[in-house]
Amino acid sequence: MRKCEIHLPLNYRDGRPIEQEKIDRVREELLAEFDSFAEPYRRTSRYDGQQCVEIAKFEIITTDDKLAKKRLKELKERLRECFPQVDILMTSQVVQAI
Repeated sequence: MRKCEIHLPLNYRDGRPIEQEKIDRVREELLAEFDSFAEPYRRTSRYDGQQCVEIAKFEIITTDDKLAKKRLKELKERLRECFPQVDILMTSQVVQAI
């Protein structure tokens, strides 16, 4: 199994909040693509030592590594178009159910 995390910024680079409709569309797309996801927390951090950035983290657990990787890469490209940021951080790690 693999756990994938999407760290989605909630503010544009100029500090304005990203519209809630865009965040809702991401949630809908994750549900449609992966059947489930978790949104365990939001956090705020300093970017470039000055500006505060609020981030929502979405987690997805999947059993099909190759398909998930392809779908996440495609999703990342769509997110970069919708959320004009330097980049969208996505991480992936192998997990084992106990």
